[in-house]
Amino acid sequence: MKKNRQRLELPILLQEGTVLQRDRSVRIWGKGAPGKTVYIRLQHKEWNTKADTAGKWELYIKDLKTGGPFTMEIRQDDEFIHLNEIYVGDLWVCAGQSNMELPVARVKDAYPDILNDCSNPYIRIFTVQEHYDFQEPAKELRGGQWKAAEKRVLEEFSTFSYFFAERLQKNLKIPIGIINVSKGGSPIEAWLDKDSIKDSGELLKESEAYQNDHDIKSFIQKNEEMHKQWYDDVRCKDAGIKNTGWYLNRQQEGWKTIDLPGWFDTEELKGFCGSIWLRKRFDVPPDMEGKAANLWLGTIVDSDETYINGMLVGQTGYQYPPRKYKIPKKILKKENNILMIRVICESGKGRLTPDKEYCLFSGDTRVDLRGNHKNKWEYRIGCRSAPAPVMDFISRKPTGLYNGILAPCMKMTVKGVVWYQGESNDKNAVDYEKRLSSLITLWRKGWGDHSLPFILIQLPAFSIDFEKDDHSWPVIREAQRCVAHKLPQVKMTVNLDLGEWNDLHPLRKKEAAYRAAQAAEAFDYKEERADLGPVPVKLLEEDHKVLVVFEHLRSGITVLGDTIKSVQIKGEDGEYYDARAWVENDMLIAEYPDECKKVCGLRYAWSNAPDGGLLADGRGNLISPFQLTTDIDTTETK
Repeated sequence: MKKNRQRLELPILLQEGTVLQRDRSVRIWGKGAPGKTVYIRLQHKEWNTKADTAGKWELYIKDLKTGGPFTMEIRQDDEFIHLNEIYVGDLWVCAGQSNMELPVARVKDAYPDILNDCSNPYIRIFTVQEHYDFQEPAKELRGGQWKAAEKRVLEEFSTFSYFFAERLQKNLKIPIGIINVSKGGSPIEAWLDKDSIKDSGELLKESEAYQNDHDIKSFIQKNEEMHKQWYDDVRCKDAGIKNTGWYLNRQQEGWKTIDLPGWFDTEELKGFCGSIWLRKRFDVPPDMEGKAANLWLGTIVDSDETYINGMLVGQTGYQYPPRKYKIPKKILKKENNILMIRVICESGKGRLTPDKEYCLFSGDTRVDLRGNHKNKWEYRIGCRSAPAPVMDFISRKPTGLYNGILAPCMKMTVKGVVWYQGESNDKNAVDYEKRLSSLITLWRKGWGDHSLPFILIQLPAFSIDFEKDDHSWPVIREAQRCVAHKLPQVKMTVNLDLGEWNDLHPLRKKEAAYRAAQAAEAFDYKEERADLGPVPVKLLEEDHKVLVVFEHLRSGITVLGDTIKSVQIKGEDGEYYDARAWVENDMLIAEYPDECKKVCGLRYAWSNAPDGGLLADGRGNLISPFQLTTDIDTTETK
């Protein structure tokens, strides 16, 4: 009896729509019949190799013409694979956590024309399907496909990846491919291998705890059940659900006023966990009565069910997504409408996030839903509870994402990597520089290119979830800056002005991606600068003032926005004191604070969300946050 011959196969990444890297020798690989010759034909050229005894084969093709679409044919004996949409251009890996993953659907209101202007077959994105492996690097991805930028699929694309590709494609006039390999909430350790974390017994132990499917399933099930049980208990005890639900009841008894938007921080609600019901009465103009409308409620900590006049109009299960709900026709009345929100507070930090949109609108008609002295919000406690168990996720465990979804991408020949991550390492920020250096070294080794270009997206401004004296994000930003200057072929973009103090997921992804695209283009014209703005190199002291000297002053230094408020001088006691500062003769100058007799150092923008004007060069490129000491060795600092 004849054995079934192994079919000719290509990996998931080498399918219709693939973008192959220009100006390089490009690896093509797959499986077929053992020992048989495989032929590849592309752009009127042909290459061949033999499959090994296991049927595996790979070869490199080169001297490809940029453009597309081209047809590629793979043949072994009488088996053929025809791919009719193969492009040759630049292929980038966009990796990181939620701000790299954030889909276009979340930002389309910030960029109203994005879905109308997106059709471009030369922008192609492959979104890697989530998977994790704690034993060894996976050989193949679990799923995903190449998709061209077009209206019907754009909302699911990574926003940053799309705008990065869109800018490069427009400027370079070549196909741009993106492999998006990102996962919300993932710390940097999830993207490293075991050798990279061997200095940390705790991380290594954590990775080794999930060596089989049973361990992983047990972990996931335990976390989901604990979280579900807590929510079920709250719902069971919630007085607002028993009998006639409060969302249907207009009674006055038991309701108290509260200033919202803001935190639930009345004396009764400090540290509150459980369910709380919020109520707001409102009228609408005659032209909105009975019409469909949009309801925007900023963001809410933690989850919500939202009702208008007793009708459920939307619900969200966790704190980060913006609440944007649709109100059907025939719900709104001219007078005495009631907005009711059942909020679940998991950890005692409940809020309707301030400085967000709280409104109802239809066309040009808008109703403001913020509280005021004439029409305050009201609240009533559904039930109190102990804090919810902290939800843990298997995708955040060390080595899991590197093995599961990053390593299988490393056979693709790529132009470089854009890395937007760091938020989830704020609890161990002091280790970030070492981990980031390890990641770049590891990934370059995996791709077989010790000078593979890397672009680091420095964390923007954000502060709402931090204590006032917390400096974890400045430490991470400094780690990113140091790595960019220590390792070759690493560039960094500064994004302090693109953050939102009250949102972990700032909307201005287009601007951040365009900066990364500018850095990407700099690799092609051999720009040696690690970042795009002036670089501080030393401190000078002169007449009770401290002067910061910069390098790379091709267009001078200026102040964007208000007066500089984010400069602090370090005294002999080791404490930092606010200092009056200004720009003069392309130097940052700061006066000694009254508390300082001797200056031991200076730092700029050293907070999670710096206040006041920001430093930039004459072209608008921001200067990275930094800290310097008076005994700095200028020969080693860049």
